[in-house]
Amino acid sequence: MDLAISVLLRVGVVLSVAIIATGLIITFVHHPDYISSPGSLGQLTASGGQYPNHLLGVIDGVRSGSGQAIVMAGLLLLIATPIARVALSIIAFIIERDRLYTAITAAVLVILLIGFVVGLEGG
Repeated sequence: MDLAISVLLRVGVVLSVAIIATGLIITFVHHPDYISSPGSLGQLTASGGQYPNHLLGVIDGVRSGSGQAIVMAGLLLLIATPIARVALSIIAFIIERDRLYTAITAAVLVILLIGFVVGLEGG
């Protein structure tokens, strides 16, 4: 099970980095002025910039080929990777019949999910 968790973490990180890099390339291909104009690049990185800020916006943006949405999808995958690790740990503890660690890990997963729900409501 340790090998499965290790593979999950590695694949999640490598895949998210590849998706983020793809999104950056697409962004710069669609907007070559970001490379040559510091002002344009400043608009891209400004705090008031327009980015997909909810899951449906990211999905719609990825479908339309938006580089910024693809970068956000990569970031979401990067965030989801350790959460998937917690879920996989629950399965491992269930298989090992370790009730204490199953309960503790399940509580951690619930706390993480509550944090996301609260974050969605606040943002």
